[in-house]
Amino acid sequence: MSIIRNYLAALGFLTRLGPVAVDPDMAGCVPLFPVVGATLGLVLTLPLAFGLFGGHPLAGAFAYAVANLALTRGLHLDGFADVADAWGSMARGDRFFAIMKDSRIGAFGGMALVVAVAGQACFGAELLSSGQVWLLAAAPVAGRSAAVALMRACFDIPRPGLGSLCLPGATRGNTFFAVGLGLCCLLAAGGLRAAVLGTLLCGLVVWRLARLARINGGVNGDFLGAAIVGGELAVLAGGLL
Repeated sequence: MSIIRNYLAALGFLTRLGPVAVDPDMAGCVPLFPVVGATLGLVLTLPLAFGLFGGHPLAGAFAYAVANLALTRGLHLDGFADVADAWGSMARGDRFFAIMKDSRIGAFGGMALVVAVAGQACFGAELLSSGQVWLLAAAPVAGRSAAVALMRACFDIPRPGLGSLCLPGATRGNTFFAVGLGLCCLLAAGGLRAAVLGTLLCGLVVWRLARLARINGGVNGDFLGAAIVGGELAVLAGGLL
């Protein structure tokens, strides 16, 4: 029953698809992040697989990107933009995190949002055109697997906030499960080539974010959101290479 409870808590935290849990066990939710990604991916992709916007791949991919934004409340995109603002400022240490936590969006954050949403729409349209619809379902799984991998890579440098509550859940076994689930979904959705290329690009995203976190002395929830968005884009791009 704890697995179901943690799954529902993770679903409610990461998306609008589940109930909002009171005082959830965030560490216990971590290995189920990719399972939430699978749920979200199916909700986003099944209408397209059954013919919604059939013959109009750009419209279908745009609907996918907007629905993804709506169902996640923009939570991960917000983190992606915040990390971009702090990175673009060239600040270090506490100043880096002060910029990240500023509620005002800067130029780099605005550009990051355009890149993320346009990237999902453009990559998604190309995948729909080539009949690779199920890679759109696998992308949210891989993105959340990337977030768990980043937690593991930065296990020892938490910053205050919800992210620090998640990090203890990124044990070796939980990380292996999360990454393995993401890889299996990529294999099933796109075959060996897409799985290998998507995994390599996801690994590059995780490595770059982990390096940035270590340079500045910590990882927080914004980094995890950036890993999810970056991982999703990496998988969509990998399916086209």
